[in-house]
Amino acid sequence: MPGRTRYVPQNIRWFNRILRATYGLWLHAFFRVEGKNVNLAKAIKPPFVIVSNHVSVLDPFILGSFLREPVYWITSDGNMRSRLMRALLTLVGSIPKSKSIPDIETVNWTVEVIRRRQGVVGIFPEGQQTWDGTTLPLVPSTAKLLKLLKVPVLAAVIKGGYSSLPRWTGARRRGAIEVEFKLAFSRQELGALGTREIGSMLAAALAHDESAWEEDARVPFEALRRAERIELALFMCPRCEAVGELRSSGSRLNCLACGMALKLDAFGRIKVRKGEAPIFSTIRDWDRWQTIAFERLVRRSAAARPDRPIFSDPGALILRGRKMNPLRRLRTGTLILYPDRIELATILGERLRFPLAVIEGISVLKRSTLEFYVGKDLFQTRFALGSSSSRKWMAAVEILSPRPEIRAIGSNKAADPHPSADAACLNPEEGKG
Repeated sequence: MPGRTRYVPQNIRWFNRILRATYGLWLHAFFRVEGKNVNLAKAIKPPFVIVSNHVSVLDPFILGSFLREPVYWITSDGNMRSRLMRALLTLVGSIPKSKSIPDIETVNWTVEVIRRRQGVVGIFPEGQQTWDGTTLPLVPSTAKLLKLLKVPVLAAVIKGGYSSLPRWTGARRRGAIEVEFKLAFSRQELGALGTREIGSMLAAALAHDESAWEEDARVPFEALRRAERIELALFMCPRCEAVGELRSSGSRLNCLACGMALKLDAFGRIKVRKGEAPIFSTIRDWDRWQTIAFERLVRRSAAARPDRPIFSDPGALILRGRKMNPLRRLRTGTLILYPDRIELATILGERLRFPLAVIEGISVLKRSTLEFYVGKDLFQTRFALGSSSSRKWMAAVEILSPRPEIRAIGSNKAADPHPSADAACLNPEEGKG
């Protein structure tokens, strides 16, 4: 049987022009996109790298609409597993990258685009979209890659993009988006600076706090479903500390455990019922509290009951595959987190076990799809309930994992070489179910 054709990034120039003239113009009109220092973005000559904070799925299209040259964006290989998305992303020259897993092929493709094709590569150094509108810690290897490439680096800071389409929802809001361009590094500066200095300067160049920006800008972002699926990001109640009990509807968010009722206004502020004092007024502040409180809760639960589940979610479908190849259905059931493992309990009484010691590259694809690697095998979990937060699972595994590169929440350190695929205690033939 012939092998699969090896993927090679190809950026079709005519398709990019059509995209800018159609979808790009629509984005500018609908979201009221404005650029700052646009002349700098149009004047810079390839080869160069463009870096940006990552606030929504629209970022590559908004940024590409300002540039004359087509951009080869480094993107998660999870976006390229369906034939349709792979075809579309191939037309815009996407360079696939396995999230949180070192990928030498990604580096090789990037070097080829810059050095042989004299093209433009786009990188989101955070490695994922922000959940609360604040720039995340950057992937440390980005500084090394920029040092290796030694070409000018154009930085773009997107303001208002998170408020227009937060990661946790599909409900668009119409307000305003500002994109500010600046030259982060010249070729000469990259040659003279060390990787640590490059990393620090890059973080400063891309720093953005949407809540602080909105406090000054006071731009209303109108939508009928402003709070829809916000529980995918904010999964812990600040009043009773229940996990997974929050439910959204329209612009409102309620806790099923304690009855707390909140409303998200057009300025991204959290409001409570009349006469009550707000616990947090912004998503950012709630998220910062949640990071600390959830870690404390998970560690306390694991220490007190080492053989008991910490939490679970029903209606979980697990699929298995490798990199950009299509995934195969494995099993459905209830996903359960224990202090040392994840289990899937099926309705037939089977138990599929994934020890935390062998899980690596755990991430959330888009809004609510959980992914992780065991050896070279990718396991993807899709939840039937729209309120099930994959971010909660990722955070818990990062807290409990015995692997030092995963243990700290938000860690972007490189993972160790893949362990044996047998470590998950799964039968290789189980993909037939």
